[in-house]
Amino acid sequence: MDDIDDLIKIILSDEKLAQSKNFSTGVYRDEPILKTAAQLVRGHTPAAYREMRKIAYDLDVFSQSDAKVFYRQGKFMENFQDDFDYRGDLIRYFPTYQSLTDTELRGYFSWRTNVRRGILKKNSLSFVYLYIYELLNQIGVNSPEEGFHSLNNFWAEYREIDSQISHYVKLWLKDYVVYHNLDKSLLEGISEVKYDEALFTLLHFESHSTGEVFSALNSLSSYNLEKSRLYKQYPDDMETVVRNVFAGLSDYYNKNRKNGICEKFFGRKYTDPYFMFRSAVFYDRIKRENFIYEINDIYKYRCKNGYWSCERFFYYSGKNQQIGALLKTVDFLMRQKYGFKSTLKAGKSTKIIRDIICKEIDKYLEIKRRNSAPKIDIDLSKLHHIRKNSIETQNKLLTGDDTEETAAPEPVVLAAEPAETNLSDSEFRFLECLLYGKAYGRFVQDNGLMLSVLIDAINEKLFDRFSDTVIIFDGDNPEVIEDYIEELKGIIRQ
Repeated sequence: MDDIDDLIKIILSDEKLAQSKNFSTGVYRDEPILKTAAQLVRGHTPAAYREMRKIAYDLDVFSQSDAKVFYRQGKFMENFQDDFDYRGDLIRYFPTYQSLTDTELRGYFSWRTNVRRGILKKNSLSFVYLYIYELLNQIGVNSPEEGFHSLNNFWAEYREIDSQISHYVKLWLKDYVVYHNLDKSLLEGISEVKYDEALFTLLHFESHSTGEVFSALNSLSSYNLEKSRLYKQYPDDMETVVRNVFAGLSDYYNKNRKNGICEKFFGRKYTDPYFMFRSAVFYDRIKRENFIYEINDIYKYRCKNGYWSCERFFYYSGKNQQIGALLKTVDFLMRQKYGFKSTLKAGKSTKIIRDIICKEIDKYLEIKRRNSAPKIDIDLSKLHHIRKNSIETQNKLLTGDDTEETAAPEPVVLAAEPAETNLSDSEFRFLECLLYGKAYGRFVQDNGLMLSVLIDAINEKLFDRFSDTVIIFDGDNPEVIEDYIEELKGIIRQ
């Protein structure tokens, strides 16, 4: 240091250097460092933020729950607005006002101001969850109904920007309805509720329509039967068979197994402790003592002395593989029974299940066959007139009264009767339509006939006579083999 001081003295003693413009006569002293950005912002932070933080200390922040402090501060700042250009990237788990710095708070309230004005932009997930916590705690809304719709609408819009919030929001929306005892219609569309509604239908299938039972099974199944080619051609047939198969399985399991068919597919109903608004900052203000919210007979929430529990079957968000195998086996066996040209691989199933399915398919086809048989109606009111004419004719024959000459009847050529060909009336009429180019579609539809089954029956009955198939059918349009047309017309005449 002494050498440096001597050097400075030598330089300053030189008159030429001292008069140079490169030297200044100013004196420099120690000065404080400029204020940081945070210090500058703090000096201009609105007073509402200081008042909000004061609430936490007035409540004794160390003895009060974070949720209660959050609720009181949120109600104080409920209508506050700010306009601050925040450029930070906030990451907080379970964010609260108290856990944010003043700068971060200004950033959040400025973002919330824009959200309420309809300006929705992507921001830190901590800001997003903080806003959702407000809605869950009735901050910024006037009623539970308004809070539900505000949260639901925000979720519908923001998930298009960032879908990460969906997992929890779907859960919290359901909790919100239960906690505030809102109408169950608000739960429509929530996957868990749809699952239980389908399960409830199956548990009480006797009181539900065929279509409802089929829809319930198909909605839970890993195999979508509605996409089957056979279903698209015979939807009513498949829905009826599926419903009857489920009824048959239910009856079998009730008689021969310890557990019913629904317990086999879905397990047993259980009751577990439930944490309302799990993973959210939520202040329980209502504190229910004895409360039950019933979504349906198999899905209930209970609260006793502030402790919640849930009674339900285990919810599995995926599709049920056992039901999928059942429906696929139904599809496979029906294709065989219906002679469907397009086949598929059978689903995994036991012999008992396959036997029940085959039994129900055969029963259904027999009912269809009976319903398609021609009905003979006898008009009893005309019997008296027929009897009277018969007596008059008999008297004339006995008395030899031939005063009236009667012209000899013309010979009538009758068409072959169905009995001559061993065909039923429906099969006879259908073959007549094919031979003479008549429309048969309406006739088949009105009589509830299945085209492939009808054609197979005709070919089988005429095989002994022709030793061959007389009608070919590729699934589109049936056609009589040309070699047999004339012979068949000789049997079936117009």
